[in-house]
Parts: sequence; C-alpha cells; structure tokens
Amino acid sequence: MSQNNEEFSSKLNGLNSHSINSASAFMGNVNEAVGPFIPFIAIIATLTREIVKTYENVQYNKSTCGVLVNRVEAAEAAIKGLIRQKEENVDQFLNENYYNSFERYIRCLKKIKGFCIDISQLSKFKKFFTSEKIKELFQAIIKEFDSCTADLNLAVTTNTNEQMVKDLEILHSDMIEMKKFLDNVGGGITSIDDKTKEVIANTNEIKIQNRKIILQNKKIIKILHEDKHTSLDFTPLNEELNNIFELKERVNDQDSKIEAKRIMPSELKDTSQYIIREGNRVIIKKKIYKEMDVACKPIVSMDNIQKIQKHLAILEKLNICPYIIQFHGLSKIDEENVMVFEWAEHKTLRDLYLGFKITWEAKVSIARDICRGLAFLHSVNILHHNLKCEHILMTNNMLPKISNFDFAREFNAATHPIDNFIDIIHWLAPEKLECIRHLKDPKKRENNNRYTIQCEIFSFGMLLWELGYQKKPYENKTLTGILEHVLKGGRETLDIGLHSNPIKKEYCAIIKLAWNQKPSFRPGIRHLFNMLQDLYDSHVLEKGFPLLHPINQIEKSRNVVDLDISKYYPTPSFTPLTPFEEGLQADKACNHEKAWKCFEQHANIGDMLAKYWQGLYYLQGYHVEKNPIKAKELFKEAADAGISEAQVHYAFCLLDENDKKDHIEFLKYLKMAADNNNAMALYNLGTMYLFGQLVEKDQNKGIKYLKQAALKGEPKSMKFLEDSNIAFLSVHEE
Repeated sequence: MSQNNEEFSSKLNGLNSHSINSASAFMGNVNEAVGPFIPFIAIIATLTREIVKTYENVQYNKSTCGVLVNRVEAAEAAIKGLIRQKEENVDQFLNENYYNSFERYIRCLKKIKGFCIDISQLSKFKKFFTSEKIKELFQAIIKEFDSCTADLNLAVTTNTNEQMVKDLEILHSDMIEMKKFLDNVGGGITSIDDKTKEVIANTNEIKIQNRKIILQNKKIIKILHEDKHTSLDFTPLNEELNNIFELKERVNDQDSKIEAKRIMPSELKDTSQYIIREGNRVIIKKKIYKEMDVACKPIVSMDNIQKIQKHLAILEKLNICPYIIQFHGLSKIDEENVMVFEWAEHKTLRDLYLGFKITWEAKVSIARDICRGLAFLHSVNILHHNLKCEHILMTNNMLPKISNFDFAREFNAATHPIDNFIDIIHWLAPEKLECIRHLKDPKKRENNNRYTIQCEIFSFGMLLWELGYQKKPYENKTLTGILEHVLKGGRETLDIGLHSNPIKKEYCAIIKLAWNQKPSFRPGIRHLFNMLQDLYDSHVLEKGFPLLHPINQIEKSRNVVDLDISKYYPTPSFTPLTPFEEGLQADKACNHEKAWKCFEQHANIGDMLAKYWQGLYYLQGYHVEKNPIKAKELFKEAADAGISEAQVHYAFCLLDENDKKDHIEFLKYLKMAADNNNAMALYNLGTMYLFGQLVEKDQNKGIKYLKQAALKGEPKSMKFLEDSNIAFLSVHEE
C-alpha cells in the first residue's frame, strides 16, 4: 500500500496548506481527508463477512472462533460509527499514523481469518501439536487486535485482563473437547490404530478393566477442567488426510488424468453360490477378489467417464477410514463396466432394521461409528449430500459403512439443482426445502441456498431418528405435507415418557440438537461425536456386543418387546468359525494364542490370507515354535494365490538365502507385490532402481515406484520425495 501512503501524504500536505474558513470548505476538506480510508472500509467489511461466514460453518473449536468473531463485529460497528461522525474525527483522518493503523488492522483481520480456518478444519489442525501452541497464538492475535483497535481509537470494550481470562477459559474448554474427540474418533482421522478393541468380550475381568479405564478418563477430564494451565498433547492426525486433500484438489483440473485402479476381470472369481442383489436401478453381483468377498456394481452411464474416474480415485483413497465403504477399483464382467466394492453381508441399515429389532445399545454403537465416518469425510472437505439408513451398508461384524457417493461434493462446490428430490426430501434440512419450494421460479431458483455442513448435520439427525425408531421419517405424509410441516418447524415425534429407556432419552436429546430449525444452532460434528461417545461409554461399553432380535410379521405391526432369538434359530451342532477380524484384533492386542486359533481355522478351509498370517507366526515364533522353513512354504502358497503381503515376505525369504538364482525369483515376487500396489514392495523396488541394486539403474523408474508408494502413505518414500522436492500426487498423470 506504499502508493496509497504517497497519495495520503500528498493530500495531507495539501490540506495543511489551506485554512478552513467556511462550513462548505470544511466539509469538502473532511471528505477529502476521509477519501483515502474508503478502500480500507470496503476491505474491512469484506474480511468481516468472510470471518463471520467461516464461523457459521465451523465444526471444531466454535466457541474459540466465536470469541474472535465477537471482537471483529464490534470493531466493524465502531468503524462505521467513526465514519458517520467523520467531522468530529477529522483530526484523526489527517494523521498518517492513523492511516498506517488501518493497514495493520487489515493484516490482523487476515490473521484472525486464517487462525479460525486452521483450528476449525481437521485438515489444517494438524499443524498444532499441543494446546499451549494454540493458546500462545490465540493470545498473540488478541493482543494484536486490541492494540490495533486502541490505535484506531475504537470504542471496543473487550480489552481488559478480566475478558482475557474469560476468553482463555473458553479456549481451554474447546481444547479439552478437541482432545476428547481426537483420542476417541479413530476411523482414519488419527494416525493411531482404530479402537475396535472397544468391542468387549464377555468376561468379567475385561469388564472390570473397562470400568477402570472409563473412570480414569473421567478423572483426567476433570483434572484438565480444573487446571487451566495444563497443556494438552493432541493425538496426531493421519498424514494421509493431506494426500487425500491434495489429490481431491486436482479432480476439477481438466488437464489431469487421475484414474481409479483397474482390476483384471480374471482377478474376480466366482463364489461357491451365485449371489446377486437388486440395487438402485442395477443388479449387484457377488464375486471374490484376493480372497475377499466383493460387490460388483455396474456403472449406469459411461458419460463423462473421466470425471467418474477422478472421483473414484478419491473414493479409493478413503479406504483408510473403516467406516467408509471400501472401493477396490474398476473392472469388467461380461464386457459390462463395474465398480468393485467390499461386500456388505447385512445389506443396508434399512434392510437390517426392517428385519430385526435393534437394541438401543446397538443403535448407539452404530450411530457413533456412522458419526466417525462422517467426521472423516468432513475432515477432507467432502459432504455426502444424501445421508439416510439406505446408504449405510452393514458388514458381517455389524460395522456400518457410509456408501452411495453419487451426490457427494466438496464444501465449496457449486450446489446442483435439486430436481430429483423425491427420494431425499424426508431427510432434507429446512433451508434446502426452501429451494424445492421455489423450483418453478427461475429467479428464486438461482438464489438456491448452498448445501452446507449444517445441512449435513440436520440429515444426520434425521438418520439418527430413522435408526432409533426403525422407520422412514414422515412415511405417512405426502411430499407437500413434509415440505410444509418441516418449514413450519415441525419434526417427527419423539415419544419419550417418564419411564423411557435412559439411553433413548439421551439419544433423542442428540437428535433434537441436530435437527434445530436454525442452521447456526446445530452442533458441530465433534460435539455430536463426543455426546455419542459419552452415551456409548455410559451404557454400551460394559455390556459386550450388542444384540439383534429378529422381527416376525406380527411384531412388525405392533412393535412388541424383544424376542428370544433362540426360538428362531436352532443351536448349531458345530463350532462356528471365528470371524477373521477377531483374529486380527487379537493379534493387535498381542493375544497370540487366540489369533493363532482363528488363523488356523481359516487356513484349514483354504483361506490364503490366513495362511500368510500363519507364516508370520512361524517366522516370529508367536505361540508356535519358530520355523523359518515352514514360514517360507506358507508365504509361497499365499503369494502364488495373489496375497501381496505374502509376496513381499516370500521375496525377502529368497533374498536372505543369498542364492543368485533366487535373486531372479526375489525380483519376480517383489514385482508381483508392486503390481498389487503393496506399499513396501513399491518402496523397495523404487530404491533398487534408483541406486542400481540387483537391477540396472533407472532413476525414472525408481522415482515412479516411490511416487506410487508415497500415494499409499509409505513414510520413507514420502520423506525421500519431499526432501528431493518431488511432487508425488502426479503419479497417475500422463
């Protein structure tokens, strides 16, 4: 703004060389004095609007952002008053230091805007490791703001020590809630393992330990509330969030050719029984891919296939979240293009609640995990746009998976017209229903309210109601009836009596918060998750795995008490197969005996992934006597069946033998694993080609492999590329 300074000095010198002898001359000089400040006023107004808009969409640390927004709005009002009373303040407008103070104030507003974005978005929050760092920055910004408003002589009464103490208490409270959220949410957001260990086995000893953990956590939170000077260490956010965020930024780039993974049709094997399901306008076929059950869903239209490819490439990266349906890649079945997803044994959550009476404990557990998936989507700036139980798939172990991303778009993406609203109106927020009301009015339709994160929170509240009461919202109302009812503030009924289930009471309280008529009054996703987590800790954690009860035709019509499940299913005369996931959980918990028994069961029926795990146990001597030869045999068997982890381990078994012939086999199996996108194999091949180890040196090929490994989140590859200033998000580009 140096040119503006020169203009100001010129005007100032001109004004000081003339005496003001008349009212008209005085007014002319006042307007001339205020003139250089007018652009500042416009910039301040714009920044203030942007800061307020940021606050309205805040999901994390909203109270802290509110402290700054209150200051900014108060200052803007004072500046408007200053301009209105410009005659009384003309001496200030003739002061060059006053002009410079406006420049400093604008810089401060930009800092406030950046700070609010950084602490309110998980993709940005990762730069902070402790609450002390946030506190220092928060205090520095407030002090700078107060200094600027003092220099501008603004009548803002927030600059007191007492107010600072209150502001820091608000910040500390937000930080405690943030720590609680990050320590519990898992689901790919943080870099720690997902806390699936909370699914409790039915033993008194473990229940006692869980009680101790809950009590200890409550004590910690209480201590943190009492000691405002305690610095909180935040659970580290997953580095992969940045990769997804950056990859997503490239989707709208017309020149980039980001593509989803291709799966060879020969890799899709038939199941023992021919199984199909009816989806939305398509028939979904069950197949086996790499020893996993998968769902093959036809692509309805191949129009704009490049855009489909880009969005599916991002969906593939969302696989780090266990609460998002896993997308494996694109393939063909009988010349038909299909998308390959993980198989959901229990179909949709709607199918589940239509066939079973779900206990309130199970509902809380399912709701909490859906919230985890939603928090993950929001952490990478993706809004789903179509939340309902029909779009939540349920796996064999009752894990909910958010699916159906047909409507999903970024936070700042343009809102598409809601032409096909019949299937979504039951879950829509009132501000979006207003758009439907004006569909036939072109002028009003152009001013559609953007679909915001608050709209998503409302839809999540309606999904919670649907799950809680096990039926479609407003199922007996017409579309017009729903529209008028919701726009007037009406909602579905919450029949909470004096003797209602205590879980139901708290669950319904969460619903009421989420479906508030005013978007700004709806809680953020962090607040909703923490409430569901508290409900889970209080009522579910100690009760073991939640139960489902089949619904017969009579119960469907009159909703009677829970049924005895033994009436419907005879007691099996054989020992049921332990779910493979339980074996993996036991391995994580270092319960090697339990894990081995599970892997052995699955290996005995030909599960190659289980044989790979058996090989690991023989290699390390976990529960069984160490036997490298047996481990190598199992690795080869699993490797030849296409298990990429086994291919890597078998390759290194060959290398360890230091046999020249086996070096050829070593490269063969390592390349097989790399072709299966195994991050460890990609990294090792990359370094081998880069430095000419066992292969002819080829730096381009080495960099290519390292880029692929980095996109898979392999830390050593990422570090090497970052240190070498090589961007790795362009790996799929041509």
